[in-house]
Amino acid sequence: MRTCLPMKGPLFASILAATALGTLPALSQGTRPQVMRVAQPGTLSGLGAPVDFELRVASQPIALIQASDGTIWFAAYTLGALGRIDRASREITYFPLGTGSRPYGLVEAPDRSILAVDRALNVLHRLAPANGEVTRIGMPADLPFLDLSSLRLDSEGRVWFSGASGWLGSHDPRTGTTDVSSHEDLQGLTLSAASPTGSLWFVAGKSGRMIRIDPARSRFDSAVIPPEVQGIRGMAVSPSGEVWLSAMKSQALVRYAGRAAWMTAKLPWPESRPQALVVRQDGTIVFADAGRRKLVRYRPGLDRFEDLADLGAGGAIKALIDLGDAVAVADMGADRIRIYPDLPPTQN
Repeated sequence: MRTCLPMKGPLFASILAATALGTLPALSQGTRPQVMRVAQPGTLSGLGAPVDFELRVASQPIALIQASDGTIWFAAYTLGALGRIDRASREITYFPLGTGSRPYGLVEAPDRSILAVDRALNVLHRLAPANGEVTRIGMPADLPFLDLSSLRLDSEGRVWFSGASGWLGSHDPRTGTTDVSSHEDLQGLTLSAASPTGSLWFVAGKSGRMIRIDPARSRFDSAVIPPEVQGIRGMAVSPSGEVWLSAMKSQALVRYAGRAAWMTAKLPWPESRPQALVVRQDGTIVFADAGRRKLVRYRPGLDRFEDLADLGAGGAIKALIDLGDAVAVADMGADRIRIYPDLPPTQN
């Protein structure tokens, strides 16, 4: 890990002037929240029967979060909408974001609004779940297109977002200010994760670096990703603060424990293509193997991989979240969110 200068020092001298929160008029009548009831049970040996939430055609769910009220939210990339799943009623509600929108990442704010980055419109969306009202947070006018790709919330309620073209920014809902900076280490900034200690992590694929932001101290660190780690598709942080990556081209899971301490766990199947992953409270890693169409668990203490379930036919899987006693998987190719219940903790 390379420790750099504070974010507002010479390294980030290009921090731009803040911009106020921009509120757009309410969406037109034709884009009001729309409700569906479409969830079908599946079959699975060993675990409880999975529940499939079949989404609208071309939804391409690309991001997932569980809100504080237990509902599941997803970004319907191609539809330009956010979606909410009520597990109890099996009801799906869509919230359109406007023509041309391409939501890419999600987070729940302290006020329980849902925030999303938009890869096409170069804005942040803020959705009030109670009434479906959407407002937009614009970028400073003198910035180029950022290719917004992910966002995270820090312990003070600030929203941090990344632009794949080499930008990192933050928005403070309390003051309405947005700060954005660029640096050569940020090229290809996409995946992100938050640690229990408050640090925020990002992967910059083009520059081959992993970025850590310490919001409390306003510091920026970066570490070189080993060259043999290729095709990173997933990122998560363990309860102990270790960063885990899924490397699809390398067919491996990779752990970073700080101070240049990298560990690679090679998958035992030659056709494996690990994608989205999550680290559970027991320290095990659950990930989607898109090559074999399997949900897999890795137990680091035993260095052992084990199949948990079939993923079914589908495509790219860029989002997987832990629901406590279950995991939810968003399949872009199948336009489906599948919940695998009865997944208890295990001895690592």
